Amino acid sequence: MKRQYIFASHGTLASGVLNSVELILGKRNNVLTLCAYVEEGVDLSQQVDALMAQIPQDAEVIALTDIFAGSVNNEFVRYLSRDHFHLLAGINLPLVIDLFMSEEEGNAAQVISAALMNSKENIQYCNQTITSAMHGDKDF
Repeated sequence: MKRQYIFASHGTLASGVLNSVELILGKRNNVLTLCAYVEEGVDLSQQVDALMAQIPQDAEVIALTDIFAGSVNNEFVRYLSRDHFHLLAGINLPLVIDLFMSEEEGNAAQVISAALMNSKENIQYCNQTITSAMHGDKDF
């Protein structure tokens, strides 16, 4: 089953994440981006519907948005009943890289769960982490 990704955000975060991941992993042909509210008078619901219409009905879709329960995320919630549609909030570079690196492993739900867990570990308060590591603390 073909897997399609959507990165969607308020402003240009979505295209920035794609740009960064392509610098690291190379060009991706299975990613669409939606940068909401960058053009005056463009309806977000219509943008999302037009984007979703580009994706074959039998494709697996992993949509990543910036903020849980934000307007962009809420527009994609309308598609949760679509077969093989997965919606994640909190897009970040470690999460995306992990998803792409494990594309061939397991089913989408398993890959997503593992990627979410791994990306959370990449969110660190470096002052505390490094200080703890330098002082031999095991609980960092």
